[in-house]
Amino acid sequence: MGTYRADRDALVNEDVPLGPMVAPLHLSEIARGYFATIADILEQQKRSSPHYAEHVGLLALRLEQIAMYQAVIETEGCTFTTQSVITTKDGSVSALKIMKRAHPAVAMLDAAMRHAQSLLGELMLNPSAALKLATGHKQVEDDPYAEF
Repeated sequence: MGTYRADRDALVNEDVPLGPMVAPLHLSEIARGYFATIADILEQQKRSSPHYAEHVGLLALRLEQIAMYQAVIETEGCTFTTQSVITTKDGSVSALKIMKRAHPAVAMLDAAMRHAQSLLGELMLNPSAALKLATGHKQVEDDPYAEF
């Protein structure tokens, strides 16, 4: 059922209250740094609200994971090698099977990046959203054919 919080009690189609965001307690120090950066951006854009804190926290967590997975890949590489020995019925070695596989961090990085990109879009923090938020980015030009 959850815990009631007044800051989450907005009606549908009602503007959410503006105000500072508090980082969720489960975030690490690194994720809190990302959270603070994103919260500052939203505050500068006059779009900061306590309602968005959990969503921004999730984005901060994903950005931390992206950095972590990239560090693992830079250290260990994108692939790893497995070796298995194929034996005959009498126990003698007949072949050595060597396989190269993608490092598990590659798939985890891909998922984290896709999720972060989605969250950035939902929070309108990507370039296309910036154009929508920018004031005066579309200027109405005089139509030379308006009199016709």
